[in-house]
Amino acid sequence: MLSIEILPGLSSCKDYNNSILFCYKMTQDHIILEKIRPLVISKNYRIKIHAIRHMIEEGFSEGNIIEAIENGKILENYTDEKRCLIVGSFYFTETTTSPLHVICDYTNSEIIDIITAYIPQKPWWISPNRRGKIK
Repeated sequence: MLSIEILPGLSSCKDYNNSILFCYKMTQDHIILEKIRPLVISKNYRIKIHAIRHMIEEGFSEGNIIEAIENGKILENYTDEKRCLIVGSFYFTETTTSPLHVICDYTNSEIIDIITAYIPQKPWWISPNRRGKIK
């Protein structure tokens, strides 16, 4: 029988094949993503008109947004507003990926609002993970 002991400072442990215990400290960003992803995967989300406008103008789909949320990470967390900017990617073609930014509102514990989504571009973004400077 395997016994599990949560070590001080560690908030989550995973059991692999009943033999190896892997523990890690969950950051605030991990906790938020652990709330957002299951809701999105189970289709408990609403896509706001601003995101739809970008989808049409930039040529990505609802499925691409979901893909980016599933494989992404939180780039910026706006805790006062209970919103976050997730940077992920999606397959634009079979061999080409594109970065995608998705702003999610997690105020409601039962549904996620996808406020906007867009492909990061210059001059607003130097890279998908780094803001640019607007003169």
